[in-house]
Amino acid sequence: MEFDPRDPKVLYYGSEVVNRSTDGGETWQPISPDLSGGPGTDPVYPNYGTITSIAPASDGRTIYAGTDDGRVWVTRNRGATWTKLAEGRPWVTRVAVDPKNPNRVWTTHSGYRSGSPLPHVYGSTDGGRHWRNLSGNLPDSPVSDLVVARGGILYIATDQGVFTSATRGGRWLRLGRGMPQVPVDDIEYDAGQHRLVAATFGRGFYELTTP
Repeated sequence: MEFDPRDPKVLYYGSEVVNRSTDGGETWQPISPDLSGGPGTDPVYPNYGTITSIAPASDGRTIYAGTDDGRVWVTRNRGATWTKLAEGRPWVTRVAVDPKNPNRVWTTHSGYRSGSPLPHVYGSTDGGRHWRNLSGNLPDSPVSDLVVARGGILYIATDQGVFTSATRGGRWLRLGRGMPQVPVDDIEYDAGQHRLVAATFGRGFYELTTP
């Protein structure tokens, strides 16, 4: 579930379609077709084929969505029409859009289900028309989250800790001391308090002061 960055009464959540509320969650309506490839053939995971991340941009019109079967979509008119930007990638764990630029977007991925060797971080500067592999020197490990901080610095959560890049991806540094070597499932950036908070798998929360 995601709040619209311009209007806190507008919310989005995903199933196989993107749903939107304009009254704070009291009522909902679908604003997309099925964005996934539909239920897969894996008998253990019959719900395979769902939206896993939604990223509304700051312009009030653009919304990105990613799915667990590796598709990335965008609408530039609040859901009236949707365009597929990518497919055939591993599970999309997060779509993140630059708070100041609706055309700058990143996706992160986990390939554990398929054992995929494909990149774990992609980036685009033209609204998803072209993508670059930004995985660089990252370990071959799932990436669960990405946030954009002050000055365009990127932070990502991986199964081997938190990494940062001051070059918008490609060159990554492991971040912080004192964090155990466990998966980090979620990170949040607090610009006002200059801090990054990481949620780990089974080892609690960790906080780091940022520039």
